[in-house]
Amino acid sequence: MLGKWDVTSNLVGSKVLYQVYRLLDTGEVDHSGNREYAGPVFYDESAAQGYADYMNEVEPGGEND
Repeated sequence: MLGKWDVTSNLVGSKVLYQVYRLLDTGEVDHSGNREYAGPVFYDESAAQGYADYMNEVEPGGEND
């Protein structure tokens, strides 16, 4: 089952970058091969969360939908 869209962060140099992702199979371990990413890389966490919220509206189907 597809997971809900969420935000992940990575420290690159001295900057924190954010991406929107979901698990392809919530019954499996979270790893790079079990993730789908959407949208650009964000420099602002609230912008990334807003995009994740939007994606959950237009592509429902996560565990709690």
